[in-house]
Amino acid sequence: MGGWKTDKLSNLGITQTGSTPKTTVKENFGSAIPFVKPADFQPNGLIDYNNDGLSEKGLAESRLVKQDSVLMVCIGATIGKVGYTSVNVTTNQQINSFTPHQGMLTKYCYYAMLNNEFHRQVIYNSSQATLPIINKSKWSSLEIKYPAEIKEQQRIVAILDQAFADIEKARANAEKNL
Repeated sequence: MGGWKTDKLSNLGITQTGSTPKTTVKENFGSAIPFVKPADFQPNGLIDYNNDGLSEKGLAESRLVKQDSVLMVCIGATIGKVGYTSVNVTTNQQINSFTPHQGMLTKYCYYAMLNNEFHRQVIYNSSQATLPIINKSKWSSLEIKYPAEIKEQQRIVAILDQAFADIEKARANAEKNL
């Protein structure tokens, strides 16, 4: 049925924390699969895959994040930074990933995690030590609101995609005019 629901990330998909293979073993690194770090997140949610990568050996010692997943930085000054994947990747341990189950659109989940309410949950549940950090267990228990119908998720994503494209166009025009 239709309507809106609220549920924990762990009930809506697969959550995991990234890992870094031993950096002293040079054979762990190569070009078999992108190795995403916080600096690879772009402002528009896309990921820059042209930086470091792992070899097949490094991949075997890491955690695979399937394409169409949402990534979030969960430690440090950029905690709450969000992006989404279009290819399979691995990530370092500063990044948690969410791979939605069927019936949940990745891009909708990305926008839900951009939401101020979700960001407040991240900050509220993070340790307030020298470096803010939210562990996988707490992050997995955070909730998002979503329409039960996939068509409604698609409609919302289309509206937000257009709004962000219009904002980017206006920003580019403003820069050009300056």
